[in-house]
Amino acid sequence: MKILSISTATNELSVALNEDERLIVEKNELDERNHSEHLDPIIDEILNKNKLKLKDIDRFAVAIGPGSYTGLRIGVTTVKMFASILNKEVVGVSTLQALAASCSEEDTLVVAGIDARNDNFFAGAYLNENGQPVNVIPDGHYHIDVLLTAINEYLNDHKPKKLLFIGSGFDKQIEQLDTLELPYSFGSGEQNAIHAGLIGKLALNKEPVDPDLLLPNYLRRTQAEVDWHKKTGNPFGPDSNYVEEV
Repeated sequence: MKILSISTATNELSVALNEDERLIVEKNELDERNHSEHLDPIIDEILNKNKLKLKDIDRFAVAIGPGSYTGLRIGVTTVKMFASILNKEVVGVSTLQALAASCSEEDTLVVAGIDARNDNFFAGAYLNENGQPVNVIPDGHYHIDVLLTAINEYLNDHKPKKLLFIGSGFDKQIEQLDTLELPYSFGSGEQNAIHAGLIGKLALNKEPVDPDLLLPNYLRRTQAEVDWHKKTGNPFGPDSNYVEEV
């Protein structure tokens, strides 16, 4: 199965082509969130170099969040369009699970996170089980104190040998992290980036979804939604309802 995967969740753009479990090529670019300009040319470059066309791809995969609101919409919209037009399979993968997949060590609690500013993080914790990162602390939008409480509660009931923080912003929280009950370490430079090749590997074992039902998973309300709620007084609902109303 040929899988074309992309991540536009952060300022690092990543596109990869996988053949089943094998990574054929991955291209990463720090483009300061200009994904709308760079994504299509990179996809074309990868396909051309491998003598493929979009119709030759069996499954499309994308990081659905958390991450940059604009970035996520670009990535999700792109794969929805490809899958709908070509009648191909599409899979959404958690950005945090993709981060956690960079650690293959057993018995290691991997806390994957993206700095959300003001001591807040988009974060979740994972354990490697049979080569797959399994979510054990739900992906969410956490203040650092709430996140560390959740980690300590997990450590009280489970005894992983190692604790690893992967992603962005954790190196600014050393004073708080030092209160944890288990010694910790930080991911390497490569581990702290989101790799489309890992998204492709995760997507191989996920159930495809209807392209029309694939939505970004922001993990918190956008400012537009907040403003809409204040203006209309209507309760928050699924993203699709909000999009239809505006």
